[in-house]
Amino acid sequence: MQIDQFKGLSSEEIPNIRKVSGWNELRQQKEKNVLQSLYDILKEPMVFLLVLIGLIYTLIGDLGEAMILSASVALIVIITFIQEGKTSKALKALREMASPRCMVIRDAAIQRLDGRELVPGDYILLSEGDRIPADSNIVSTQHLKVDESILTGESISVTKNRADTIYCGTLVVNGEAVCEVKSIGESTEIGKIGKKIAEENLNKTRLELEVEQIVRIVFIFAMLLCLGLALYLGVSKGDWLKGILSGLTLAIGILPEELPLVLTIFFAFGAYRLSKKNVLTRKTRVIESLGTATILCTDKTGTLTQNRMSIKKIHTYGSGDSNEEEGHWNESSKHIVFVGARASKESGLDPVDLAFLEARNKFKSINLQNEPVLHWLKDFPITQNILAFASVYQHRDTLSIFAKGAPETILSLSQLDEKEKHNQLAIVNRMAKEGYRIIAVAKAIQNSLAIPEELHDLQFEYLGFVGLEDPIREEVPNAIQRAYQAGLRTIMITGDFPETAKHIARKIGLKNPDSVCTGEEFRSLREEDSIQTISNVNIFCRVSPEDKWQIVKILKGLGEVVAMTGDGVNDAPALKTADIGVAMGKRGTDVAREASDLVLLDDSFSSILSAVEEGRHIFHNLKKALAYILAVHIPIIGCAFLPSLLHLPFQILSAVHIVFLEMIIDPTSTLVFEREPVEVSEMNKPPRKSTETLFDKSLFLNALAQGSISLISIMLAYFYVLKYEANVEDDPLIISTVCFYTLVFTNLLLIMVNRNSNLAFWETFRVPNSVLPIVVMGTLFSLYSAIYIPVLQKIFHFAPLNLKTIAFCSSISILTIVVYELRKIIFRRKV
Repeated sequence: MQIDQFKGLSSEEIPNIRKVSGWNELRQQKEKNVLQSLYDILKEPMVFLLVLIGLIYTLIGDLGEAMILSASVALIVIITFIQEGKTSKALKALREMASPRCMVIRDAAIQRLDGRELVPGDYILLSEGDRIPADSNIVSTQHLKVDESILTGESISVTKNRADTIYCGTLVVNGEAVCEVKSIGESTEIGKIGKKIAEENLNKTRLELEVEQIVRIVFIFAMLLCLGLALYLGVSKGDWLKGILSGLTLAIGILPEELPLVLTIFFAFGAYRLSKKNVLTRKTRVIESLGTATILCTDKTGTLTQNRMSIKKIHTYGSGDSNEEEGHWNESSKHIVFVGARASKESGLDPVDLAFLEARNKFKSINLQNEPVLHWLKDFPITQNILAFASVYQHRDTLSIFAKGAPETILSLSQLDEKEKHNQLAIVNRMAKEGYRIIAVAKAIQNSLAIPEELHDLQFEYLGFVGLEDPIREEVPNAIQRAYQAGLRTIMITGDFPETAKHIARKIGLKNPDSVCTGEEFRSLREEDSIQTISNVNIFCRVSPEDKWQIVKILKGLGEVVAMTGDGVNDAPALKTADIGVAMGKRGTDVAREASDLVLLDDSFSSILSAVEEGRHIFHNLKKALAYILAVHIPIIGCAFLPSLLHLPFQILSAVHIVFLEMIIDPTSTLVFEREPVEVSEMNKPPRKSTETLFDKSLFLNALAQGSISLISIMLAYFYVLKYEANVEDDPLIISTVCFYTLVFTNLLLIMVNRNSNLAFWETFRVPNSVLPIVVMGTLFSLYSAIYIPVLQKIFHFAPLNLKTIAFCSSISILTIVVYELRKIIFRRKV
């Protein structure tokens, strides 16, 4: 291929062109700076209150309380910054993956540059194995074939000729070309898809919105109570400072600030478990949506199939069909494979060549020792007029020419009469309707070393043809059935042909495999007809990226929760729009992974069902954790509110105690629920309704009953100390210590109560949970350390307790929980 005629752009032209066109890269989202991130943290209600109380304690000179509260805020800030830093680093790594380097003609010389430096008008040189860096027009080519599967979803490479357009991100699998860059950056086809992705809003999940709404409502309620208590104490007792501190302490006790932290913990551990199953969670927030997924939209190529061609059937002229699955490939069939492999490039990337070479390597039974040693001389590449590839080999004074290609071309080269050609084409059409791609094979022997100029000058012997298909992934049929069992409807959305899509649908067990809607048909439908079609058809083929995106949008509009799997650039808009976008890790493109929520590292379709199961499991255990958190808040609120309301002589809890409970002990305790096994098989029932909430009436009443019983035990301990502890007047810290001890002890018992709704808490010990003993022992160790280690006593304002008091507090806690368990047993019997 002559390139001397191309001089390229000059270095002086580049800056002016770049001022107009920009760089050959996609637009990046602006990252938050440190101050913006800090502001987002400090405006959270809980953090805001901690800062406010800390400032008040500083102003009145109580530096110990102020330092503890400040340390809590600092811990929250540090954890948040670390988490955001890791996320930012991962996203930056994805964006800055090196753009493909390319050979460019500039200043009449060939240079190697980063793809981002290209501008419109540049001339680029492409050869086999190159990733195309920009949309370009071909100005000179030699046997160019391009794999466009990341855009079209089709496994077959496309032959490109002069004046054709090639697209950024596609792969050259054969030949070479000189191309003029036409579009770069966001003006390329990939760039347009990327722009659509950027325009999609990152909507929060239903659970996140629900938690935000609850926290917002409770915050308003807490501030009203805070104001009311401060006014009451200020007016009635004239102690405005105590009133403000008591009100703010009550507000902290009311706020369910553990909820966001608990959500983070559950999602983080869920993501960790999924990583053990080869599922990378890019956005942990989406795990909750997995449990409500009702529709699984999946691409075909590379998702249901392996994105490679494989020979499945062989038709030998005069003998009939052989089927690989049945193991009936006879010696004639194997000879066809051997001839086809001779007409393939050993180091090529073309999927058809690779299929013949792979099949040849399987046939150990072929006795190649009797084959003559052949020396390659020449290839006849595919042209616009002859859709066949042939290789010429020499053995002594004989030439052997092996050819493979389109059946019409190979039959035209053969010596068959017109009737036989017609019969063979009828067989070809029958197999093509079954979803196979047909490649015919022929050979010619010439007793002369003069290589002919044209293939038509040779006398070819027609051998037969092979049927190729992109084989399905081994785990897919079973995974499809598991999806149906779990109430998930599966829809195939592909850019491939209708017959191929139907053939794959039958093999994987997709429901209604003969009902297909093409992209052209879909685009011609009215809105009400498109809704009807989407509700009934499970196969959409020959669709564009816009069609995929539109299908997902309509499904979401119908109230469905959509999970979309895919691996190509053509899947990216739909992946971004879906409630759950799932990309393939090995074969997936950078654009698809960037648009997705989950990445299947092993490209196993069945892994998505593991993710769905994990999502259902997390929601089930979150309800247990939520019941526990709400139950724990009832006694905390009572301990902060009752002393002022009932004019009790001693305050029960301070802000430091509540912070210690709600920021450390309670979130740690919820780890027990995170590790709870499911009570029933989550994948044998339909997905929960998207309208189902964590905060239902039953859960609230249940938590209220548990919390009230806990509060009763704490108040009994309070009055016990007042009556029986002689030195309480001299050391009022005993009151706080006793109440705190009882509160923590009842917290531990509430964990047992909420572990299983069908078992009594003493029966739950039979259910294994690796975290439970660690949490219980760790909590008790922290509790006794705070009570008996002098330094911690001073920090938390505790006093040591005698054995008799500890025994009473423990006993009364256990008795109150037994009362609740009796209520649970009575309720179950009524049901």
